[in-house]
Amino acid sequence: MVKKNVENYENLSDEEIIERINSGRYELLPVMIERYLPTILFFVGQYCAPNRREDAVQEATFALYSAMKNYDPARSSFSTFAGICIKRSVLGSVKSTKRKKDIPDELVSPLHEVEIADRRDPEEIFLEKESLQDLTELIRLELSGLEYRVLQRYLEGKSYSSIAKELNITEKSVENSLARIRKKLG
Repeated sequence: MVKKNVENYENLSDEEIIERINSGRYELLPVMIERYLPTILFFVGQYCAPNRREDAVQEATFALYSAMKNYDPARSSFSTFAGICIKRSVLGSVKSTKRKKDIPDELVSPLHEVEIADRRDPEEIFLEKESLQDLTELIRLELSGLEYRVLQRYLEGKSYSSIAKELNITEKSVENSLARIRKKLG
């Protein structure tokens, strides 16, 4: 189903797709996510510690969605704007992780004792969750079972050798799988 949308809209510009998404055509979100996944993976790979990559990919995907909602064509191209939003999201994630490490233990409350008020619009929360589900589904559709398992472990920051051991394959198979993943998702 997701692949059909990609085929139907692959000739449209980012701006045309964004206009349709902002008019309520949310089924086109996977098209934009697929287009910008290489950018997300690039910045996450550049700046994030291996154990933080999966969360950073999710946050960067949300940043992409936010970029679509806030895009002003009079100011720049969407690709430039999206790249900046994604990079800032990843860098913000890295800074946030560092800040959390600096908080003294006596100031940290157990999560079950903290009441967090979510000030976002419920529709926005729903769409963000749906966007993440669409991204996961798109990746699952594009990759073979082995490629998907390799990607999961790679995003967890595991080395080629540890991935190979866990999946009972050679390091060369891991390397080849990652090359195919980059080609399919790039």
